[in-house]
Amino acid sequence: MKKNLILSLFALVALCLGQQAKAQVSVSTAPVTVNIDLQAAVLSIALDAAPTVNFVYGTAAEYTASKTVTKPGHLTVISNKPYDLAVSADGLFTSSNSTNTTNLPALGIVGITVDAATLHGGTLTPITALTQVDQEFISAANAEINAVYNISYTIADPSSLISLPLEVYTTTVTYTATQL
Repeated sequence: MKKNLILSLFALVALCLGQQAKAQVSVSTAPVTVNIDLQAAVLSIALDAAPTVNFVYGTAAEYTASKTVTKPGHLTVISNKPYDLAVSADGLFTSSNSTNTTNLPALGIVGITVDAATLHGGTLTPITALTQVDQEFISAANAEINAVYNISYTIADPSSLISLPLEVYTTTVTYTATQL
């Protein structure tokens, strides 16, 4: 009888465990669409706070050697697409003396290049002689938020400046970014 009681108790426990109540889990989903609508090409170009480039010739030795003015962080481009950069002069050099209209430096005396460390994925073509026509100097630069360029301006051979009147000569250089 004791054996039957133990077996009955064992069977009862097994029956209770087998009939364990299972909780019903209810799941409901609601999908949401998230859109990012990029409607406009973004392209911006800016110069540093002190963009003026000054070549100063004050000694005889300076007329015999190449001179470079380096402008760190000179140009910043923001673009959401790859782009090219070009440069041109808006006009020929003019003199601070308004009566001097013919004895002027050649525009092509100035060359422009970019520090290779700041190419931002683009391909560099140095500009050896500035012109009034856009010249591409960086092609296929990466789309970036703040692509900063270090620009160097060079007068490789200043010997033609020695015969010019002692005045300040000025031209305006324009940079153009074009998205691809």
